[in-house]
Order: sequence, then structure tokens, then C-alpha cells
Amino acid sequence: MIEISVRAGDASKQRDDAVVVPLLAGRKFSAAGKSLQQATGKALPNVLRKFDTSGEFKQISTLYLESALAQRVVLLGVGEPRKLTLQKLRVLAAHVARELNKGGARDIALYLTELRVRGASVADKVQAVAEGLLLGLYKFDKYQHQDAEAAARELRSVTVMVPSRRDLAAAEDAVVRARAIAGGTNFARDLANEPGNVCTPAFLGEQAASLQREHLQVTVMDKAAIAEAGLNALLAVNQGSAKEPRFIVLRYQGGEAEQAPVALVGKGLTFDAGGISLKPGPQMEEMKYDMCGSAAVLGIFKAVTELNLPINLLGVIPSTENLLGSAAYKPGDIITGYKKDISIEIQNTDAEGRIILSDALAYAADQQPAEMIDFATLTGACVIALGAQASGLMGTGEAVKEGLKASAERTYDRVWELPLFEEYQEQIKSDIADIRNIGGREAGTITAACFLSRFVGDVPWAHLDIAGTAWNMKGTDLSPKGATGAGVRLVTDYLIQRASKVKSSTAASAA
Repeated sequence: MIEISVRAGDASKQRDDAVVVPLLAGRKFSAAGKSLQQATGKALPNVLRKFDTSGEFKQISTLYLESALAQRVVLLGVGEPRKLTLQKLRVLAAHVARELNKGGARDIALYLTELRVRGASVADKVQAVAEGLLLGLYKFDKYQHQDAEAAARELRSVTVMVPSRRDLAAAEDAVVRARAIAGGTNFARDLANEPGNVCTPAFLGEQAASLQREHLQVTVMDKAAIAEAGLNALLAVNQGSAKEPRFIVLRYQGGEAEQAPVALVGKGLTFDAGGISLKPGPQMEEMKYDMCGSAAVLGIFKAVTELNLPINLLGVIPSTENLLGSAAYKPGDIITGYKKDISIEIQNTDAEGRIILSDALAYAADQQPAEMIDFATLTGACVIALGAQASGLMGTGEAVKEGLKASAERTYDRVWELPLFEEYQEQIKSDIADIRNIGGREAGTITAACFLSRFVGDVPWAHLDIAGTAWNMKGTDLSPKGATGAGVRLVTDYLIQRASKVKSSTAASAA
């Protein structure tokens, strides 16, 4: 991970390998650019004309000016200044970092926070820039042979320049937040990018256990403990696999002892071949990503513990493979899981995520949380409906959903709410059991959520279907090909806001 620091100072006086200054649409300079222009004898306008640099968004021009103290002056196009957002700052930071990481400039000074973003403080902008740097430079290359010479030229440190020394304290706090949030996101990416022969349920349990510390206790149940706890839906899906399942429970106690926790539940299918209802062969290798819901939960716990948030959390992860062994569960089977008063008819073994989540949600509801959020790569229908741009949001907790929508706006880890009308429940009625695990072709994302809703009781609940956002084989502005860490920044921000409200409410009551 690169080193990120903050500093205040004139662009013309920086001696880094590169000084990155914004260039606005129409070849207009920000304050940093104007300072460099003055210090270099107005050399920059002449260079702009020669290089035909216009200030278009993400356009980069690297200049070598003998009159500048820095080895390079990098002009970073930011487009129309009135259209700037925090997300665009993240994207710009990620983009320029990736370009400069290709070699040569190891230490850079980055002038982006002087740009005006409506409604954003300097600290907000610093956090966005730092997140962009850390997310944009992520790569998963542990199984590739490294080029030592190329690695030696990679970016080593970035100084995020702020307008005034008065901004330094808040900016440093913002970098701490960014480092924790991006660290949690990249941890989730690492877990999801591991191949299925490495990231087994046992491996996932080990990774969860590695997070344990003073305020975070982790329990990892093996198959025998799972059976003893009555988590029979998880066991049913596991029947076709030679790998034992795991049921992971995390308890973070950062708030008052009497404070009910927020429960986070994540689907942990470490590989999903579909079972007897076998998936098509093309792109089946991507089914290692079917545990991205569990990765999101673990990434959030990592971020929250590093931030020492004053909040209580409960994490629940059911983990197994879904394969085709001789003992595999079959279409037509009827099972009863942890919630004994609901029988389930299996009509498609590839709709297994909701099966294992039924045990996890019912178990979490029994712990009496204040509210519950689950994460699952649950339905192909959500990919068709929303593509890769937003996660599907459904649920019974109106306040939770509204809070997640607000956090989605701040983080650009976006969501879109779909309805959960009572009429949809008709589609999952079974002729021979209480419910069936599929609801037909229509409204597949919604009927999957209807199935989950039967197991949450009266707990305010939000369901995030991240099937379209959890991985992207084309890459995104903030992520290379592979896992994106969807849900981590979204829900960590939500928990930060929730903890702040609880703290304010407690202080008001004390007064």
C-alpha cells in the first residue's frame, strides 16, 4: 500500500518527482497551475498550445520543464469545474495514480483538493482523493511472477496537498478514514479474487478469525457444530461437496453493552456450479465470486475495527460449495432449516444462496439485533435489471433503506430500490411445502427477496443483491478486472453515520 500524507504549500516550491495540477476545461488553471505558470516564466501556456491539451476529463499531459523545481509537471484534465463531484475526484486520483505508477515518478504531490465540489469540505475531498488512490492502485497479482525492475519504479508515496495549514488536522483524519475504508474494500477484493481451490469455506473461516482482536470476537463452526446448532439448510446445500461447510459469527463490541447490534449477513458460496441444476460451462470460473457477500461483511468488519467505531455489530456468514456429488440435494427435495416452522421445497438447486441465507438470517434474528443488512450475489435477474451500475435494494426496514440510499449517494457505491409488494409472495408458495425456493421467470430478484423475508422476523431488514456489482471482468474507474468490493464503502459509511447519530442522541440525553 502506498504511503499517503497531507501537506500545505505552493505548487512551484515542491521538489517531488512529479507535481500534479488540475487543468480545467478550456485550458484554465486552478490556483496551483497559476502558481507554476508564474514561477516558470509563463512556460505552461506555450506548452499547452504545442501539446493540444484541453483539460478534458482524465486527460493527462506530462511536461518536463527546466524552470520547475519538480522533475515533472503533470497536467490532469478535470473537465467542467461546476460538474465536479466527490466521485469524480476519486476517479481522477485513481486514474493519475495508475498512469504514474507505470514507472519513473515514485513520489508525487497532488493538487486536487483546491477544486470546489458543491457541499464538500476539504476533509471530504481529501478522503475521496485518498480512497481513489488506494482503490485505483489495487491489483491481485500474487500468482504472477513479478518484474523486480518494474516494481522498483512504481509509485511509492503521494502527498495530498491542501489549501491551508488550518486544514491539516482534518485532512489527516480523512486519510485515516480513507485508509481503513479502502483497506476493508481491498481485503474483500483479495478474498473474492482467490481461486476456489484456495478460498474454501475453511479458508474463509481462517480469514475471519485473523480479524479477531480486543473488541472483536470470532467463532467459526465446523460441520459438527453446524449440525448441533440445527443449521440444516446450510448442510443440505453442502451435501454435494467434499469440502466441509463453515458458519462464521463475528461480534464487535464498540458501543455500550446494552446497545443492540447491527447484524450483517453475507452469502459465502466459495464456488457455485449450480448443483444438480448445473450451470452452463461458459464463465463458470467466475462462480468463485459467489462469496462476495461474505467478503463484503469481512471487509466492513476490518474497516470498522480499524476505525474503532462506537457501535456494536453482529456478523453471520454461512459458507459452503454447491457441487454435484453423489449425495447432492436434488430438485424436489423438501428441507427444514434453522427456522423449524418453515418447510422449503427445492425446485432448483442453483437457487442455493437463499437456502443458506435462510439459516443465517434466522440465526441472526434470534440474536435480537437492532436491524439487519444482508449481502448476496443472489440473482442473475438483478444483473439483467440493473447491470453493473447499482446493487438491488429491498427490505422491510424503511429507515435502514433510506440510510443506505444516502450513503450510496456519498460513496457512489450505488443502490436502487425494488418493490417488495405482498402480492409477490404468491409466487413462492409451494403445493407440498410452505414455500419453494424459486418463484418463476417474472421478478426473480424480488421473489428471491420475498423468500429471504420469511426468515428475518420483525427485525428491520435490508437486502442488497450485489450480483451485478460484486465483480466486473472489464474493470471500472476504481477497480481492475475482478472483484470490486461492492458494499464495503456503502455500509461502512452507513455505520459511520449511524454511530454518529447514536453518539449525538446519547449526548443529548445526558445533557
